[in-house]
Amino acid sequence: MEEKEKESLLAEISRLKEELEEADKTNDILQLENDDLRTEIMSADQRTSLVIEEIGSKIDRVLAIESKVDRILEVLDGREKNNEK
Repeated sequence: MEEKEKESLLAEISRLKEELEEADKTNDILQLENDDLRTEIMSADQRTSLVIEEIGSKIDRVLAIESKVDRILEVLDGREKNNEK
C-alpha cells in the first residue's frame, strides 16, 4: 500500500472515530431525555390511577345514596298506599 493511501485511510479512520464519539454523545443525551420522559409518563399514569380511584369512590357513594333514596321512596309509597285504604 502506498504511503498516500495509508494516510488517507488513517484520516478516514480518525474522521469515523470522531463521528462515532459524536454519535455516542448524542445517544447519551437521547437516553437521558428518554429516561426523563419515561419518568413523566409514569407520574402521569400514577396521577390518572388516583383520579380513577377517586371517581370510583364517588360513584360508590352516589350509588349508596341512590339506594337509600330508593328505600325511602318505597317506604313513603307504602305509607301513601296505606293512607289511601
